[in-house]
Amino acid sequence: MRAALLLPLFALALAGCAPAPEPAGETAGVAVPAPTEAAPTPETSPPEDLPPGQVPRSFRCAGNEPFWSLELGVQGGLLTEPEGETLLVGELAATGTGAWTFRGAPEDEPGAFTGAVLSPAQCFDTMADGPAMPFSAALRFADGREGTGCCRAEYGLDLENAPRFDAAGKPDADWSRDLPTLGQAVLRCAFDGGVVTEGVSKAWPLNRGKAAVRLVDSGGDRFDCLVDLGKGDIESVKPVPATDTLPGEDQPRWLPPGETRPVLTCGRVERTETDGGLVTGWLHYTDGCQAGN
Repeated sequence: MRAALLLPLFALALAGCAPAPEPAGETAGVAVPAPTEAAPTPETSPPEDLPPGQVPRSFRCAGNEPFWSLELGVQGGLLTEPEGETLLVGELAATGTGAWTFRGAPEDEPGAFTGAVLSPAQCFDTMADGPAMPFSAALRFADGREGTGCCRAEYGLDLENAPRFDAAGKPDADWSRDLPTLGQAVLRCAFDGGVVTEGVSKAWPLNRGKAAVRLVDSGGDRFDCLVDLGKGDIESVKPVPATDTLPGEDQPRWLPPGETRPVLTCGRVERTETDGGLVTGWLHYTDGCQAGN
């Protein structure tokens, strides 16, 4: 059982220590062209109706002549052209000026980079009528071709700059104040409990050196995972009746780390991490969120 836990944690450590890809542009060896269209009206901030602290978490971009589309997330992208689709491994990064850059390549062709610069601007599709999109895109494809287009953005809480979790500042009713002693149990159950874990709604200490971790799967079903804190062994995982709720459950909800980072559109978030800076999860407080968010 312990070996099964070490595999995802080792993978996470490698991901946390891997050097970040260079930004798109000349310094990355990918010269991304500036759009050749008339200068757009700048928009240096997200729409005014967005809650504070939200940033673009993903983009859907498209251009014409010939057609292309690019779907970008924080850790990768999908390029679609008439010839087919290409999965790109790379990083979407903010420049600090309102623009975003992406530089990615197929996993089996690390030298075949596609670079993109996404700039906040009113951008209109040249082949269709419709409202302006909030970002323009300038691309340099791996074969040297250039392209321009427009992008829509999906906004969410800024996970990369979320404050670090501090147990000392938590009130008694906040279950996360026990994470310094229960953090390993949470990871153990989330990765090795036999549940496709979407989150943890609560963890609490028990007698005789044991702890319970309440797991939540993708369908919202909950399971209580019993762990021996000394040995690290999982002793049981049992489903929880829908009527069985605990005080303080889901405030906050712990979200596991992984290849795909969650998109959170309300509330606030803190990151949990090791002393070395490796992110081990996020704590999502849903104050002000509506049901279903």
